[in-house]
Amino acid sequence: MKYFGFDWDEVNSSKLAAHDLTTEDVEDLFDDTRPVFLRHPKRGDRTIALGFVPDGRFVLVVFEYRGETRWVRVVTAYEAQHERWWKVYRQKTQGAKPR
Repeated sequence: MKYFGFDWDEVNSSKLAAHDLTTEDVEDLFDDTRPVFLRHPKRGDRTIALGFVPDGRFVLVVFEYRGETRWVRVVTAYEAQHERWWKVYRQKTQGAKPR
């Protein structure tokens, strides 16, 4: 996914802080790792990214992508502890070519 940047404000950055994550953690996940993207199951205007932050935690990021501006607006992010997310990540990355 090509994007120009992230739309951060007090609302979405405080949601990250509540889950012990920072805006830098999320940006690093998008920039320096290979996140897996999938449609949000209940909100068609949102996407989920699964991947790793610098300290090694596996996280889930819910975001909206504004195609006309190519900006990412993070709604929330948290450590993805449910086995369901690990299974999705493994299925999508199996056979993926390394960077």
